[in-house]
Amino acid sequence: MNAPGLGEPGGSGQAAANPAYSVTVRVPNGSRADIDAVIVTSPGTITCYADEPDPVGRRITLDADSGPTLTWLLQALRNRLGADLLQTEDPVFVVASTGKLTQSLCASVTTGHDLALLDADADRRVIRHLATHPTHTDLFTGRPRRVALLSDASAVLDFEPLTAEAALPAVESQAVHLHRATGLDVIPMPIAARDATELGRAIGMLAPGFAAMVLVHTHVSHIDAVRAVPRPGATPLLDTVNDGLAVAATAAVLNHLRGRGLRPQAARVAVVDPGRGGDLAGLLLAAGIRDLTLYDPLEYGIAPLHRLAAHLDLLVDLIGLASPPEQVPVLRTRPEMPPPLASATSGPRPLHALPGLLRAAVRTHQPISVAARLAAIQALVDLTPPGGLLPPVDHPRLAPAVADAAVRALAGD
Repeated sequence: MNAPGLGEPGGSGQAAANPAYSVTVRVPNGSRADIDAVIVTSPGTITCYADEPDPVGRRITLDADSGPTLTWLLQALRNRLGADLLQTEDPVFVVASTGKLTQSLCASVTTGHDLALLDADADRRVIRHLATHPTHTDLFTGRPRRVALLSDASAVLDFEPLTAEAALPAVESQAVHLHRATGLDVIPMPIAARDATELGRAIGMLAPGFAAMVLVHTHVSHIDAVRAVPRPGATPLLDTVNDGLAVAATAAVLNHLRGRGLRPQAARVAVVDPGRGGDLAGLLLAAGIRDLTLYDPLEYGIAPLHRLAAHLDLLVDLIGLASPPEQVPVLRTRPEMPPPLASATSGPRPLHALPGLLRAAVRTHQPISVAARLAAIQALVDLTPPGGLLPPVDHPRLAPAVADAAVRALAGD
């Protein structure tokens, strides 16, 4: 049984419509009644998101609750409307086909004089200066606002490892979110690496061109291996597990305990499949949890967990238990299945902490420390309304507050 505000929304009714399963149709005027008749007979939930005038009639967008419902809807519309179904398009693929973000030109190229400032003689002067004054690179290049968003496609949502290019849609979406939250130029860069060693080598080769680098959709074991290699004085490297999910999950745990009137030092918490959470266990201990059980369901099975549950105040589920214990509140924190952005107050997402920590790393030119992560956790706790688990990811003060807290912590390290 999930406590209020924990885990995934429940309920006995049908699932809500999801814009990820949408179709936009163009039909003649007067066809809306036929479309409504189709919706009434649907095996799932279908809602009309938009009905707008179009040069040939109406442009209507319908949201379904799942892939099977969307497939049924398309076939039913074809059967009902026939030739009146003038065009169909899938908004998900329309958005993906744009690339989701683009670069903007900062330098003027209007006149011949402008172009000369971008020509070889001008570049030669700047490069000669940087060769003798390497600390001036951030003064005379775009590096301070540029971030590399890297993935070896080893942990993209709930897929098995993919080819690097297949990960691009998910990496581009993350780039959009980080750009919106930080204002930085975030460049999506899937890396075709056979193992963590190759990934680390690629990071080292790309680093000189960026103010910071972020690993997304990368298996935690690969992240750990890359981070284990010393990189003194190198470009800060962040990742969505340690600098995102683990920070947000720790804040959610503290807020849940606070809502129940429990001090962290007196609480009993278990983390299921802790290996998926990066430094989550370490952050929970550093945040004051003293009674922490790390439970491996592959080694011990599920039955002992159910017996243990009666003695716990909270269960942090990183694996997605099909039948979690009913005697304890469960915080669902499965990295492969994050809660929808619109309902991320009920469960942690990397975007709760990562944008602010990225701003801090770029501002200070320092790697993110444990102290900075703990400061980010406290910032999240402070921004969470009473009785809540987390602030919304679009809270206007979220990234600035996390960044300011982390910068202060880094200054004290």
